Amino acid sequence: MPFDMTRCPQTEDEARDWFFAGIGQQRGAPATNWEAIMTGCGLPPGYGPGVIPNASMPYFAFTQQFSGVPKGRIFLPSATPDENGYYTRCMQYVDDAAGTYAKSGKSVDANSSGLVWAWYWVAGHAYAPVQSAEGTAPPAGEYQDQIDALHDRVEALEGAYAALEERLTVVEGALADGLHAHGPINLPIVLESLTSLRCKGDIDVAVKPGQATPPDMTAADPPDAATLILLRRLLGGHEAES
Repeated sequence: MPFDMTRCPQTEDEARDWFFAGIGQQRGAPATNWEAIMTGCGLPPGYGPGVIPNASMPYFAFTQQFSGVPKGRIFLPSATPDENGYYTRCMQYVDDAAGTYAKSGKSVDANSSGLVWAWYWVAGHAYAPVQSAEGTAPPAGEYQDQIDALHDRVEALEGAYAALEERLTVVEGALADGLHAHGPINLPIVLESLTSLRCKGDIDVAVKPGQATPPDMTAADPPDAATLILLRRLLGGHEAES
């Protein structure tokens, strides 16, 4: 009796039979052309972490490990995420006759030889069909906790995005108005000439956010007595040399 390919597999054994019926192969038979078969079988690459399988996905949410070429493993949908957030049960479908790959936990590659079609668990939690035996989506209650958690995560991400957008608006406004800073200045002075009174030095500024307030350059405060005495002595000595 032919396998019903239009009915969602309800158990892992049915999932195995559905898979081999779909690719037209038999478990235990030589798998020398497995790469070509799996490249053309139609199963899409696996979905990312946090994606909960559902009835709208093709092939009843079955996917395969595929990166340029098939990697010898398929992913069955699961209702429970693994430690990395993948809602999948990983199964390897090729091995050698001695079961070497199943025992070692290694995956096959293009250089593997003597392969046969196989079926064994690699990682992930129990298989969970995305449709009931009648072909309708299962009650939402079975996955409601995961759905609610995903909604909470989306809301948190939306809140974080709004906060980031607000900060970006503030930064763009500051850049548009120009950047200002103020703070104490430590300026070591070296007097170059008594005649020109030119000075030079390195400026060490402690920058603070805010608007700088320029000093009053119009003030004409008289020098104190000590400064006048020192200048007279310096200028008097200079005139004597002349």
